[in-house]
Amino acid sequence: MTPLAKGLGLLFGAPVVLAAVFFTYFTVTAEDRMRSVCGKVTPGMSKARLNDFLVELRLDGRIPDDGRTLLHEPRSYGRHACLVTMAAGAVKSAVYNFAD
Repeated sequence: MTPLAKGLGLLFGAPVVLAAVFFTYFTVTAEDRMRSVCGKVTPGMSKARLNDFLVELRLDGRIPDDGRTLLHEPRSYGRHACLVTMAAGAVKSAVYNFAD
C-alpha cells in the first residue's frame, strides 16, 4: 500500500470509526445517565432551581409552572429522558422515560 493510500485511509477512515464509537458510547450509557438525573430532581424543587440544574447539566426542555415536561440530553437524541410533573411552580414527581 502506498503512503498516499495509507494517508487517505487514515484521513477518511478515522472520522468514521470515531463517529461510530461516539454514537455507541452515548447510546449505551444514556439510560444510566438519565436515571441518575431523574434521581437528582427531587419533589418540591422550585422551577428556578430546576432551571439552574438544566443549565448545569446541559439538558434540553421547557419548564412549565403546571403540567408535564420531558427533560433530555441532546446526546441521546431525546430517546432517554426524565418526565417531570410540575404543580404550582414546583416539581411534583420525576420519572425516567424511554421513548422508543
